[in-house]
Amino acid sequence: MSVNRRTVVGGMVAAGASMTLAACAAEPEPAQTTPPSATVDQEPEESTGEILLGAASEVMVGSGTKFMVDSSLTVLVTQPRAGEFKAFSATCTHAGCIVNGVQDGQIACGCHGARFNVETGAAEAGPARSALGRITIEVRGEDLYALI
Repeated sequence: MSVNRRTVVGGMVAAGASMTLAACAAEPEPAQTTPPSATVDQEPEESTGEILLGAASEVMVGSGTKFMVDSSLTVLVTQPRAGEFKAFSATCTHAGCIVNGVQDGQIACGCHGARFNVETGAAEAGPARSALGRITIEVRGEDLYALI
């Protein structure tokens, strides 16, 4: 019995189609999710903890300082007026970059040019459309604490 080229090519196409269909029918692996961050716009009903960020003297009036809590949370603390501290997640709401800090009176992200309000975290310019997540902060003596 002789096999012609048409039969071989047809068999290869059928085998490839079968493998493709089998791959499509396979159940996808569940996506891994991360737990919600502590950067919510509303205070939680009860705090889950507090984190010492650093000395209040590290944040100059009219400026901001970033404090890295862990690999998934960096907190930006601003001091719009003497003795008034505000805290936000330093993760830009546009593409997830860490913001640079305060420049020209706004929180600036260097990745794509987004700008946020230093008192509210509201998006003011650039591609970001939503505010930075607010974090409750307390000043105790000379220290800044994030309540998460």
